[in-house]
Order: sequence, then C-alpha cells, then structure tokens
Amino acid sequence: MKLSRERVLNLSHLILHYMDGEDALEYFDEPQEIRQTIVQIITGEMRADEMIDALVRRKIESQKRPIPEGSSEWDVLYRKYFEEEVGKHRKVMP
Repeated sequence: MKLSRERVLNLSHLILHYMDGEDALEYFDEPQEIRQTIVQIITGEMRADEMIDALVRRKIESQKRPIPEGSSEWDVLYRKYFEEEVGKHRKVMP
C-alpha cells in the first residue's frame, strides 16, 4: 500500500511526538533532522515493498500454469513468496 507524502509526514510527526514523550529515550539531533530521517526510512520501506511486490508477481506469473490473481492459490503463493523475499531484502524491519 502506497502512502501519500502527507501521510508519511504525518506519521513522522506522530513518531517524533511519541519519542518526545518517552523518558527513557534521548536524542541529540535536532527534531527536524530526526523527522527527516524517519521520512527517509518510511519512504525506503515503501520502495522496498513495491520492489518485493513486483518480484513476487513475476514469480507467480512464471508458474507453469496460469494462476488467476485473487484466487486462494494465488493468495497463498503471494504470501509465501512475499515472506521469502522480505527475508532476503528487508533492511530495517525483520
């Protein structure tokens, strides 16, 4: 799912607000710098998801017989292949 730029910015503000409320958390950079880093991380994760989605769809399309999108078999293969590709490509989140 692709998020709009506004939604990503809103999430970065929410995360920074949460970080400000945590007593056990200290940061030494300017809040604007941290928020920009959060935006970069979210954007990078969305790009990675799009790349993984394209890989998974190509894998399913390369099957010997056609598997219609939306079928239960397609859904099972998509989840399985997506998890495999996430394990190979994910940088920030496991």
